[in-house]
Amino acid sequence: MNSNKEFRFPVTVLPNILTYCNVAVGTVAIILAAGNLYYMAGMLIIIGAVLDRFDGKLARKYEVANELGKQLDSFADIVTFGIAPALTAYMLSFADLQVLGMVLAVTFVISGVYRLARFNILNNDKAFIGLPITAAGFLLAVLVLYQNKFDVHPYITAAAMIILSYSMVCKRQIKKI
Repeated sequence: MNSNKEFRFPVTVLPNILTYCNVAVGTVAIILAAGNLYYMAGMLIIIGAVLDRFDGKLARKYEVANELGKQLDSFADIVTFGIAPALTAYMLSFADLQVLGMVLAVTFVISGVYRLARFNILNNDKAFIGLPITAAGFLLAVLVLYQNKFDVHPYITAAAMIILSYSMVCKRQIKKI
């Protein structure tokens, strides 16, 4: 055995590691939102968007894209761009609205889950059908950051959640960039 053999990181696992990191930041964002740390939760959701941007790119670059990675990515998206931003917006804006606030948060998550399921079945290479959950969660996180700093009225956040929820489930084609 050659003792001079250097260790080489297996790049084939890097896309899944990024996906697991995405799940981790989404989970921590949920915990932070539950602890009223909305700004930090919003920042982690944005970091999750960066991780999500590169996991698929790396999988395709190194030709290791597979069904497992696709499913892991979808579950990560539900956590980081569905549950985390919905809970953060709920805790920051809608807790006083009680049932109505819960309906808004649950609608956002269900819309995202539906959007992901439809994407996994159709897999259109030229366009997205409906707004991707990553974009919706990212936009909601940006609004949360803005609201946390500038005291945006909860009705604006509610309207944004309704529009984003609809945008995820609508059949409008959005060109991939």
